[in-house]
Amino acid sequence: MLSPQPPYSYRIDECAELICFNGQLLLHNSSLHCHYNTTQPQCSLLGLPILINTDPCCPQWQCPCRCTVMSDLRVITFDGNNVALYDNGSFVLVNLPTETIIGTVEKCPTSQSPTGGTSGLCFKRLNITTAAYRIIINRLDRKSLYVEDTGSMYLIQTPGGVSIQWYHSTGILVLQYITTYNASVPTRGLCGCCDGNPEDDLRLPNGTVVRELGDMMLFLQAWRVPTTDESEHMRRIGDNCTTGDCSTCLSMLYQRAFMPCHSKVPPEQFCDIMWAGDLHYKDHQCDFLAAYVAVCYTHQVCISWRRHNFCPLRCPPGKEYQPCVSTCTSRTCLNREYYEESTCSFVREECVCRSGTILHRADSPYCVTEDRCVCTDNEGNPRAPGELWNGSTRSCCLYKCLENGSVVAVDPDCSSVPTPLCEREGEYVLDVVEEGACCPKKICECDPTACPPMSAPRCRDDQFLVEVRGEKPCCYSYLCVCESCIEPIPTCSRGEILAVDINNTYSCCPHYYCVCDVSLCPESSVSCAPGLTLVQATIAGNCCPQYHCECRCEDRALPVCQVVSQQKKLHHYSSSNCGCPQHECQKAEVCLFQGVTVLGPGQSLVQYLEGELCYTVHCLHHRDLESGFYAMDVSSVNCSQKCGPHQVYEPSTDPQVCCGSCKNISCTFTDENRTTDLFAAGSSWVENCTRYDCVETAVGAVILASGVVCPPFNDTECLQCDVALWPIMVFKGKEDGKTCKRVAIRTTIRKDDCRSNAPVTVYSCDGKCPSATIFNFNINSHARFCKCCRESGLQTRSITLYCSRNSTIVEYSFQEPLDCSCQWN
Repeated sequence: MLSPQPPYSYRIDECAELICFNGQLLLHNSSLHCHYNTTQPQCSLLGLPILINTDPCCPQWQCPCRCTVMSDLRVITFDGNNVALYDNGSFVLVNLPTETIIGTVEKCPTSQSPTGGTSGLCFKRLNITTAAYRIIINRLDRKSLYVEDTGSMYLIQTPGGVSIQWYHSTGILVLQYITTYNASVPTRGLCGCCDGNPEDDLRLPNGTVVRELGDMMLFLQAWRVPTTDESEHMRRIGDNCTTGDCSTCLSMLYQRAFMPCHSKVPPEQFCDIMWAGDLHYKDHQCDFLAAYVAVCYTHQVCISWRRHNFCPLRCPPGKEYQPCVSTCTSRTCLNREYYEESTCSFVREECVCRSGTILHRADSPYCVTEDRCVCTDNEGNPRAPGELWNGSTRSCCLYKCLENGSVVAVDPDCSSVPTPLCEREGEYVLDVVEEGACCPKKICECDPTACPPMSAPRCRDDQFLVEVRGEKPCCYSYLCVCESCIEPIPTCSRGEILAVDINNTYSCCPHYYCVCDVSLCPESSVSCAPGLTLVQATIAGNCCPQYHCECRCEDRALPVCQVVSQQKKLHHYSSSNCGCPQHECQKAEVCLFQGVTVLGPGQSLVQYLEGELCYTVHCLHHRDLESGFYAMDVSSVNCSQKCGPHQVYEPSTDPQVCCGSCKNISCTFTDENRTTDLFAAGSSWVENCTRYDCVETAVGAVILASGVVCPPFNDTECLQCDVALWPIMVFKGKEDGKTCKRVAIRTTIRKDDCRSNAPVTVYSCDGKCPSATIFNFNINSHARFCKCCRESGLQTRSITLYCSRNSTIVEYSFQEPLDCSCQWN
């Protein structure tokens, strides 16, 4: 072997080489001659240190500018300090010269809050504002996103150099300021100043640094976005493990599950920083342990600590809890063909899809088997091949997922619908389709063919025969019903009235036509000046005439005066060229009683008013200044008379006589025992051998007496007999069974060229109702009263009609009674 000759060097690796110098072989190691400390620093709450140069021999390390917002709203700043939020509102997390990141704290639903007994608050939205755009992200509403959603977290990279990871399962928010940016651009906000100095982390917007724990509220409020809802909540109490008791905290962290992290995050240090000064953690220990584990995960230390009965993480349906998840992107139905696992910068705990399932989409909460990735319905729900679903809530719209991912409409299969057992005689099974149902419901309906035969009446040419169901179920009787009228009823013009042809009044569809009635025409709107006469002209084809003014005094229209008024000629002339005199109406020289009855001066009137009061009205010979008519003298008489039980009161037939008299309708008879009896007109009786007859006369019933002559008494003609029992007959009326009631009609409904596919049962009112005629003495005429068989409440029904002209189906609605009764017309 030859000895090396200078100059000579031999590189052992990229950092060490052998050099021949002055005849000696020297070992030179560049790693031992670095100008700075190459040992990795202990970053504690900030996680693993990061490499900031590319020299493999002299690596330069520094703690990352990493700000972590825990699920309980504890904020670990860029330089390892910490503050805690305890109120809702919007807070500036990071403020750079060119962008601002604002986090919003709100009340969270229980089902969406991290487990551990939190205060009910969580970071719900991020508002990232830069010079070019503004993005708002809502973690709990994963629709219409503007950033990448991996299915496990949001990944955001801002132009200012802030990398954001926001985990869906735990709500933990990690903001890391990239090294290439933070050398010259300072940060402000709740995440602090990224300069490696924890002492100046709590810097206010004006540059003042908060150093006392008592001023922590001032720091939080300084970076809070101004609102009208201010609060004074506080989590810090100013203690540490030197002045306070941390035994509970240390006993929790010294459990076996947390020991792998003790070398990276010492329990004593974490308790002193996080536990001692926070009232929230005293009552919510699961939140504290979750914060410790989150810091351990930044050191790539895996801790499996949650159990189903100890601080469980609530997962949505289809997902399960898994600690130490390292992948950044979830496997979904969209990326399953080309999915490759990518490792994140540090592990985390998360709710993942159960074994054998994947996410439907990255922004979807559904975990499905891969066979359900084929189709997606209109609501965004996954569907498997062959799966059927109803796409409507009110009707039947069935869809089916095919193997190729197509969604097609299908008809329902109603073969499994059960058929009821119809036990009554004359029933059959009827299909009824209900709203929102795809298959008809089968019910029992009557079969008219099972009823006894009945003879059908002969109907008119414009009628058709229908079946009406009576009281007995399933049985029908026949009824003649009018056909639907096709000819429309004409619309009459102004001044016309609708009339019917008298020759077909009783037909089902009478012929209507319009008749001109000039009295219905509106009054003329033409106003003529004095001396001009309003003249009407008839126009062919129009019912109502047209009006214009003409200068004719002799034919000038005089004012129309009321019955109790008269015309009066005025002798002054108008300013028009006609020069015709004017007329006006003035009240006549009469008396007007109650606005209806007219009396001349000196005349009298007798009239009944207010029951038994009779008024006598006398017209005087002078005018009443208030009314303008002649004055009246009104007097009243009470005509009430107490007629006996055998009498009726009859008013006076003489118009000049006010009160009437009592008229006998039966006879009263008082016997020797002073007992009074009533006898009807036409009856006779014998008292003390005197025959009495009650006779009807023009003035009423009167008693006529006549003597009775008895023949000689012969006792041999008497027979022995018993007391006779006289039967008492009571008459009871018999109902004819035709009173007003609701009846069912079985008929085929026709509308133009459309008709129902089968006879339909409809209801109507039919039967007799009472009527009466009573003489009214006030109007001297008979008053007639009658009740009609009418509906008591209506309901609207809709049926399907099939039209033969264009082979279409239409919905036809009509009203039918709920019940029937006799009512005043």
